[in-house]
Amino acid sequence: MSEFEIWSILTSFMISNAIYTAAVFFMVWVAFRAANQVAAERGNLVVKILVTLFAIGIIFNGLFASGNLMLNLESAALSLQSIGTENPNALRFIAAYGGNGEPTFSLLSNPINVVWWAVVAAMILSRIWLPKNDS
Repeated sequence: MSEFEIWSILTSFMISNAIYTAAVFFMVWVAFRAANQVAAERGNLVVKILVTLFAIGIIFNGLFASGNLMLNLESAALSLQSIGTENPNALRFIAAYGGNGEPTFSLLSNPINVVWWAVVAAMILSRIWLPKNDS
């Protein structure tokens, strides 16, 4: 496989991942709206559980998209390294994403992203489960 093919495949993946991530962010907005509606109407236990499961599913999808992103970046770096490229841009890319051996998928591959999704989860779930302050 040539360097051009590696970059082309990575670019195609990045486009599809961006579209998927945009859909996940839209669904995060829907989850916030649902959580606000549950809080405003003081929803019953079944509704709270359903909205919680919906939110957790969306958060899982966000972590999944991030995990796929890191896996594909690391795989592209490994591919560039294996063909022995001497392109300075490719070498910087390899330095940033390569060198860790065989890439593996992980939902927790990017610590900053994991913290961000934990904050989103806390915001949504606290809106659903914590008592409403009527002051």
